[in-house]
Amino acid sequence: MYKCDFCGSAFGDRICYFCDKGCCTSCMVDDRTRCKECYIKKRRLGWKKLLKKNKLVLIFVSFLWFYAVFPGPFLPGLDPTFYTISIVAALLIMIPVCLALFFWSLNPPKSDVKKRKD
Repeated sequence: MYKCDFCGSAFGDRICYFCDKGCCTSCMVDDRTRCKECYIKKRRLGWKKLLKKNKLVLIFVSFLWFYAVFPGPFLPGLDPTFYTISIVAALLIMIPVCLALFFWSLNPPKSDVKKRKD
């Protein structure tokens, strides 16, 4: 058993998504996405921490971009407007990803709240 960093109980088996402190289920908000202290302070993730926590999504998007958009300029005989199309495609791919990262920083999915492994 692990101690809760907020109330000191012996059932601190969850980690807050925002402050990375161990907490018990009674010190978490009802939807179990964050601790009560982070909920009261309306704490948000910084850009570095947000990118670190969502690196799998970013790797997938970069793979998709490299697969779909990037090889085009290196293929011989393409129309010069392909560069414009590739830039538009890159922007269209990045808009929903940036919006998803922004809204996940405000309200993380429940599956991101991890149990302690120490």
